[in-house]
Amino acid sequence: MQIIASAPNNAPPTATQHAEAHGLANDIHFGVINRANRLQLVRKSPINTLPEEIILNIFKLGMSSRNSKKRIDFAVSVSQVCKTWRTVAFSCSSLWADITITADNMYNINGDLTIMNLSLLRAKEFASRSRVFPLSVRLKLFVTHSPEHLRSSTIVIMNWLRWVLPRVKYLSVHCNTLDVAWLVMKHLQTVPMETLETCKMKYGTAALSLDPSIDPPPPTRFLFLADQMDGQAMANFFRTFPKLTRVKVSGLPVSWSQWSLMRLTSLSINFMTLHDRPSMEVLKFILTINSKTLEKFEIQGALQRLGTVHLDASESLTTLPRLTDLTLGYLSQWEVIIFFLYFSAPALKHLKLCDISRSVLIQCWPQYFKDGFHLNNPIFQNIDALRPFEDFSSTILLEKLAHHVTSPLPEVETLTLEHFVLPPIFSEAFLKANDPLKQYYGARVVLAYRMLQLCSRLRCLALIDPAECFIHALNMYPNGADTYSSEPAPALTHLYLASPYPDRLMLFLKRRAESLAEEKVLHVLDYLELATEKKNVGCLLEAIVSHNLDLSRLAKSSLVTEWKGIFTT
Repeated sequence: MQIIASAPNNAPPTATQHAEAHGLANDIHFGVINRANRLQLVRKSPINTLPEEIILNIFKLGMSSRNSKKRIDFAVSVSQVCKTWRTVAFSCSSLWADITITADNMYNINGDLTIMNLSLLRAKEFASRSRVFPLSVRLKLFVTHSPEHLRSSTIVIMNWLRWVLPRVKYLSVHCNTLDVAWLVMKHLQTVPMETLETCKMKYGTAALSLDPSIDPPPPTRFLFLADQMDGQAMANFFRTFPKLTRVKVSGLPVSWSQWSLMRLTSLSINFMTLHDRPSMEVLKFILTINSKTLEKFEIQGALQRLGTVHLDASESLTTLPRLTDLTLGYLSQWEVIIFFLYFSAPALKHLKLCDISRSVLIQCWPQYFKDGFHLNNPIFQNIDALRPFEDFSSTILLEKLAHHVTSPLPEVETLTLEHFVLPPIFSEAFLKANDPLKQYYGARVVLAYRMLQLCSRLRCLALIDPAECFIHALNMYPNGADTYSSEPAPALTHLYLASPYPDRLMLFLKRRAESLAEEKVLHVLDYLELATEKKNVGCLLEAIVSHNLDLSRLAKSSLVTEWKGIFTT
């Protein structure tokens, strides 16, 4: 024992020491000593000699992920590496600022409200370790056993959460029962949240807004985003949310006519049932009182369907001077057409237009639409939100964007078009228009080309499930046949194409390669991404190789990948 103990801590035993130690097997096994020596070497490795300041910076870089689950897992992982890392992790309050609470493993004990839930226990520990640092809290409250059980669990969660709400900076609540939504709202209304900047409230799913079997909600609407008070009570209400700048509400009934939130920089209103959607007048009021600060606006499945509306000639457009990012998801193309009749955004840079009707229907009732979308499908007769069915198109919308004087396209730098369906149903004005390109190309190709050509500043284009006319329009060069302009449309730097049909993507590649080979003005892209269904990725890659297509001649950087979204064709 004495001989072994005299050996240097970071050196293996000598042969003599080994021989003498061999006879002491009943006392200390040599393998234990050898492992201890190796551990000493590990403790002196470079990673364990880093200053705490550098370790702290490493932790902060690890928290840069946009995925909250990854940030939470990262915090737990680095705190379990060694004593030094654990000490540094505990000293970093921001490392523990993300809290997610779920209701998937909550259990009542002996009938009372004692809750056994790992996410709640972890939330309490994270809140303690974060000290006074602003928190990001996500509640995912879904029925797992029974609604009554979820109700009692929600009460316990909210009773604890009220103690940390004053320092919550980001709050996201997602539930699938109105009863739970009411409970959450009730607790939120009674607690000051002077630090709150971002609030996201979601009830149910996108498909729920179209489900005709859902009973209408009670007459009373949620007042979390509205105010019914006067005088001093109203002043106190505004002091409760002095920093709230980003709001996203989906599926929840809201008191639109009593909306009082102002100074918003980002607002999202998504997937409301027909009787819960704000009228265009109410929407105009909401956007007007936020017009001086609003930079991002999203509304999907929540625009009212009013048919063709003719505004009074004396009524001017509502200008949103700071709006740069706009997303419009529509069930009828007239929803978007009417929106642009009411609003203008001179600073708009990023525009996304999506026909959500098909994607929502496939999510909710896939068995009815596996063979395509036919208007004689009996399920349409029960969905008021999709009537009239002849508007199941984007053709007229494309016409308005390409030819209307108030079109936002000339200023747009990023454009995303999802699930655009373009049946050959044109307005009389378009059919009578004397466009020279109609002599050489089909009407839909000309329309797509004119729309893209109008985007004079467009640099990034994403086409999800595009009609074939867009594939042709992207590679058109009229060679003098176009008396309007001889420039191709448009001068892109980034192009994203996603289609369930590999042949359609191959058509684009071959046409693009032919145009470049003929030394037309079409330039090499900075980035090209092609996406298709997982089962077709291999086929697409094989087709590219078999046709000897060199993607490096089409774009400086390219990617062929799996599309993880929803295709509707």
